[in-house]
Amino acid sequence: MENVITNNALPQNKRKKSIRLGRIFIYLTLIIYSLFLMVPFYTIVISAFTDHAELDSALKFIWWPETFSLQGFKNLIEFDVMYYEVGIPSMAVGFINTLWITCLPTVVGLFVSGLAAYVYAKIKLPGKHILFAIEMATMMIPLGSMQVVSYLFYNSILGWNDTPLPLIIPGMFGSASLIFFLRTYFEGINNEILEAARIDGKSVFGIYFSIMIPLAIPAFVAQFIFGFVGGYNDYVGPMLYLTGNKMMVTLQLAVANLQNSFSKYPETICASAVVSMIPLIIIYCFAQKLFINGIAVGGGKE
Repeated sequence: MENVITNNALPQNKRKKSIRLGRIFIYLTLIIYSLFLMVPFYTIVISAFTDHAELDSALKFIWWPETFSLQGFKNLIEFDVMYYEVGIPSMAVGFINTLWITCLPTVVGLFVSGLAAYVYAKIKLPGKHILFAIEMATMMIPLGSMQVVSYLFYNSILGWNDTPLPLIIPGMFGSASLIFFLRTYFEGINNEILEAARIDGKSVFGIYFSIMIPLAIPAFVAQFIFGFVGGYNDYVGPMLYLTGNKMMVTLQLAVANLQNSFSKYPETICASAVVSMIPLIIIYCFAQKLFINGIAVGGGKE
């Protein structure tokens, strides 16, 4: 009996050791990955608060400055050409423009994509599976291949040059990726709820507004954050369509212009990067819970 017990105990001890080694490996991998993500961010923040003389004379990266300085942030206003021309710093103009240029197509596109996803998921429509397959096939087309064609179409044919319309109007029609995500979420909503609403006399739009949208708020919030971050960080689109209109510059264009102006002042470049990151950090902190819930698409139950 003693031999049997000891023989059974050995495999269990080996399993425990292997589990511990596996956990140690996972934790080490996560720590290394976190360092790769956080060290560049730390570099930018520390450099933004470092004095120019200290940063200029350093032979290697400064992990902690001897004296903290806000000169980099002051330079964003004191030596900003737009501030003296119109009385508003270029980063403030860029942030305001980015906010409405990004939010307008994101919100309207979410509504349109959600309505299409609702039809694909819950409405009996002849040929909807074929339409959905065609729409999903458009996701395979690389966006970069359409850049020149889009530029010629918007500028030469429609005459939308130096206006934000090419950045706003197309996004209002939704996107295939949004429809795919929301359709999956809507399919998990109980059909009995919709049947009860139809018996009560609710129309298709009534069900969408009063039932589908409230039940899918986490999914909508998650996709709004994705869309907002994508539009907020977009540089190529504004560079193509807005470079000729100084008052229409977005935040990314403003940061790029400041980086060209302050190429010999790394603390000012890092300060502009820190300022541009603050809105995204605030949004994520406030919407973190809804964002995580929205990613869990399987939250709806049939």
